[in-house]
Amino acid sequence: MEKTMRPEPFEIFGKIFFLSNRLEYLGDNDLRKDGLTTKQWQLIAVTGKYFAYPPSVSEVAEVLSTTHQNIKQIALKLQEKGFISIEKDEKDRRVLRLRLTEKNRKYWESKSNEDVAFINSLFSALTEKEIQELYALLNKLEKSIGMKYNETKKNFRSVL
Repeated sequence: MEKTMRPEPFEIFGKIFFLSNRLEYLGDNDLRKDGLTTKQWQLIAVTGKYFAYPPSVSEVAEVLSTTHQNIKQIALKLQEKGFISIEKDEKDRRVLRLRLTEKNRKYWESKSNEDVAFINSLFSALTEKEIQELYALLNKLEKSIGMKYNETKKNFRSVL
């Protein structure tokens, strides 16, 4: 039995990618003056927000749905800039852990007003109620996509 599809989900699917690319461009443009990229910002944000301990490269890669090698390359650049340190795990020397540095903390503290203004400018066309509704809808969509993602990963691993 073939399902009928409304055009809106296809449009939403495309717009999410479109917005992702635009947000990356705007973020890169905003961070360029400090020698950072949006991908580097994501690694720093995930390391600080999702973990109460220095996460492994693989753990950060899992949260960002990318590869160990991609995260390692970004982490090496951030280490060169002094924003993180890459340390070998004490129990398993093969595991690399990411630790945010004091320079990183001071940098983001100094930018907090700029960051608030930048983020607020992105959502200035929305009312407070629309922002709350969008937040709730995105969380719901994230949960649904996360379940599909985990199912797909599980099925992929079982084929290997």
